[in-house]
Amino acid sequence: MNNPDEVKEYETFISTSPYGHMLQSLRWAQVKNNWDPHYVYLRNNAGNISAAMSVLAIKNDGEHAFLYAPRGPVCDIYDTDTVRELISLMGGGENSYVAKQQAFVLRMDPDVIYDQQLIDTYASINGMNVRSRDIGDEHAFSNPRNHMILPFHGRSIDDIIATYPKKFRYQIRRTYKDGLHTRMFTVKDALFSQALDRFYDLTQQMAQRKGISYRPHNYFVRLCHAFDDVRLYETYDDDDEVLSSGIVVHYNKKAFYIYAATSDNKRHLQPSVQMIIEAMRHAVDAGMDHFDFGGVYTFDASDGLYLYKSKYCGPDGRQEYIGELDMVYNTQLYQDFIN
Repeated sequence: MNNPDEVKEYETFISTSPYGHMLQSLRWAQVKNNWDPHYVYLRNNAGNISAAMSVLAIKNDGEHAFLYAPRGPVCDIYDTDTVRELISLMGGGENSYVAKQQAFVLRMDPDVIYDQQLIDTYASINGMNVRSRDIGDEHAFSNPRNHMILPFHGRSIDDIIATYPKKFRYQIRRTYKDGLHTRMFTVKDALFSQALDRFYDLTQQMAQRKGISYRPHNYFVRLCHAFDDVRLYETYDDDDEVLSSGIVVHYNKKAFYIYAATSDNKRHLQPSVQMIIEAMRHAVDAGMDHFDFGGVYTFDASDGLYLYKSKYCGPDGRQEYIGELDMVYNTQLYQDFIN
């Protein structure tokens, strides 16, 4: 997609559609710059874009592509005719994108709430394999199937905090009484790059502490510069020691709490609690409708992520999505991939 007017029209559609998601934005391809992007869309009778799908391709074996439309397509997923039409734009002939990429599957994972009837409808489509509750390992999905999301419902941050249990409200107040402060940076700020370096240092510390992997520094640089409204938060103490840091992306009326890290020091002060509250405050003030805390693997006490995120979202914040809709082009390669 090289035409500037077309690019603007497409991005405007994704960023304003009720089905739009930051991972379907043209900007996401700037972050995932080792994937090959491809875009398809439909127009209505008035000539306006009415449905779209942003697809990323990668060839792990150097020959056959895995096609992925993260949180796509951008349309009413219950309108199966439209979804079929978008899929048809991807492949069918020898000159199609699917053929040129020698793709073995096109994966879609829209953030639509679990509906067994909808799953049955897609499972009946020729060539479609649906991966949902039947997959025993929730870690086996490209993106988490379960999310924690706080809808604001027009409430102020004080209104939201008032719904929290007394003990958690005390914890929030205590972070301020203990002398913690939170500041926010955007990419336009002169000190942004230093703040991003500090975020990365904390990411490395946390990864070592928990024994987990983490993204390279350049990935976070690309992320922060790709989108128009990226906010980097730091919570620090009276000694100006940064104890927690996080990245929030505002896109299409939703605030995505996408990455965070904490220091090995003074963890008892719970700096991330204040940081999240301040990020939520800014999201409310900016007119966002939701605060997306990201994925969890279960909705019970066995998942520490769920226990942590549910403090802010409550039980109503649980969002179970339908899972993955895989349009399979090469059965053998697909089976090898999912196994």
